[in-house]
Amino acid sequence: MATHMCIVFNLFLAHSYLPDSFMDSVIVPLVKCKGGDLTDVNNYRAITLSNTISKIFEFVLLEHVNDKTSTADSQFGFKPGHSTSLCTLSFKQTVEYYTSKGSHVFVCFAHFSKAFDRVNYWKLFRRLIDEGLSYLIVSLLAYW
Repeated sequence: MATHMCIVFNLFLAHSYLPDSFMDSVIVPLVKCKGGDLTDVNNYRAITLSNTISKIFEFVLLEHVNDKTSTADSQFGFKPGHSTSLCTLSFKQTVEYYTSKGSHVFVCFAHFSKAFDRVNYWKLFRRLIDEGLSYLIVSLLAYW
């Protein structure tokens, strides 16, 4: 089975094409705050459930992407070994340090709830190519 999957995955890359059935997924809404207003659309976030073969292919591609790209040390989300809890702890310790020294701490927060809706994907794809990711992978991601 692994040999056949390898052949199919290589064909996907070579032709920058995925069949429609491969890209089918189910979007499931998850409640953000169970004590909040369940009729408010903003109280939900969507997750996408992909089919198994698609997940395997994503895992294979991720290995190639992780080898070629880097993230900032200050990035906490979507990074192994990091979480928003770690970010919160780091923030609290920083504030505590400066307030214990008698300093004022000024903070600005930004809420990027619709950030993915505003991503310029062509700039992202260009950046991946500049980072050394294979053009074949980037081309397939653009199609996907």
